[in-house]
Amino acid sequence: MRFVAQLSVFLFLMAVPAFALGCNPGAVECVDDYSFHTCNEYALWGDTVSCLAGQTCINGVCEMPVGCSPGARECVGAASYKVCSNYAIWGPETDCPTSQLCSSGTCYSPFPKQCDYPGQSRCNPSDSSEVQTCNGNYQWEHKQTCDYGCQSGYCKTCRAGNTRCSGTYTYQTCSGDGSSWGGDTRCPNNLICDGGSCVVNPSLKCTSIGTYRCSPDSSSTLQTCGSNYQWADYTYCSLGCSSGACKVCNYGDKKCKDNGAYLNCGSGGQWGGETSCPTGYFCYSGSCQVPSGSQCSSQGAMRCSPSNTNMIQICSNNYVYTDYQLCSQGCINSACADCKPGTSVCFGATATKTCGTNGKYNAPQNCASGYACTDGNCVQTAVCVEGQKSCVSNSVYLCKNGQWMAYLACPSGSSCVTASGTSYCEAAPVPAPTPSPSPSPSPTPSPSPEPQNSSGLLGLGMIGGAIGAVVVIGVIAGAGYFLFMRKK
Repeated sequence: MRFVAQLSVFLFLMAVPAFALGCNPGAVECVDDYSFHTCNEYALWGDTVSCLAGQTCINGVCEMPVGCSPGARECVGAASYKVCSNYAIWGPETDCPTSQLCSSGTCYSPFPKQCDYPGQSRCNPSDSSEVQTCNGNYQWEHKQTCDYGCQSGYCKTCRAGNTRCSGTYTYQTCSGDGSSWGGDTRCPNNLICDGGSCVVNPSLKCTSIGTYRCSPDSSSTLQTCGSNYQWADYTYCSLGCSSGACKVCNYGDKKCKDNGAYLNCGSGGQWGGETSCPTGYFCYSGSCQVPSGSQCSSQGAMRCSPSNTNMIQICSNNYVYTDYQLCSQGCINSACADCKPGTSVCFGATATKTCGTNGKYNAPQNCASGYACTDGNCVQTAVCVEGQKSCVSNSVYLCKNGQWMAYLACPSGSSCVTASGTSYCEAAPVPAPTPSPSPSPSPTPSPSPEPQNSSGLLGLGMIGGAIGAVVVIGVIAGAGYFLFMRKK
């Protein structure tokens, strides 16, 4: 019979076209983020296999997540964001509420604020029966309509003085302003609450002295059967009562039993379900965690620290990355960089070298002719002192950044003059009137032209010209006087 069954399956598979098979034998794919299954020899998916705690299924393989920081947020677009999950994987893109924008992973409203904070409440100024709430855009919007009117941002929930049952044995009274129900008031012994009033309890009998139950009228009260065979309150349960016992934990909570295992809180609010941590993990705050750092697979392997760009980390004996060496110029490609990428330094007096993206200096580059290296940059060689002035033709030149630059062209009727260590434009002197000749006219020498060069010798040339003119005038005057006396 077994042979017939196998033959039937074989004939069926032969008859079914390849495209009709469920999967390719040997293929593996993720069922969800935390489990996978494998295609068997009959082209059918096998049982689902769960990944280890903390692992995530990616392309059919369970892997430990290495990515973002759990809880981190960042904007994806102008009005959307994503959040890093507990498995260090970015979650899906989430759109901000209508009319909101995203900044640093948080949605905000660009509209003028009408209210102080989301969730704030108030009574509608134009409708005393409406409660308004502040939405995510800091705008007031309708929240609810009140049967008894609105007061201080809340609906009046009852009529002043009315009573109602809050449990089998308790009742509440409406406050004087109708804003809320008062605290629980217990009915006298052997009475229960019915229709807001305490009435005789038809049955308070119990059958076994010393047994426990959760109070039928209060989920936080544990009762015991007394010697009079009546149920009576025994203790208050801060986390609630379940199955005749006070809850000691909330369902789904976890706590460490010791360094290598944790306990799970069951639906009844009691600790149980001990779970051991995988090898290499320890229990902390109710979960199995990797020791400080990140897991690695090869002892001695190096990497740059994800949290400190100046730190090299090494894979230690317990296969966890730990800090190894602090780099003054930063860590690049798992090694200390020689320099900061993009920075430049001088290589001699006339060349520079620049730090590449690998943290190493590139080959030196010579500066252009007439340039020298200063602070890692090629700058033009200075030919003058900063702020110095000099005459060139009939213009004043100023030294800026070590080079002469035109500063001021002297106007017509003035000349560029260099004196007292600076240069400036000076109006030409008005010639004095020629005196009448006595006894004979003496020729008046023409003033020597002022030099128009930019060197410091200009002032000396002007002084020399003036002295020469005085000498010439003296010679001419002496000769004229000699001839005059001779004629006489």
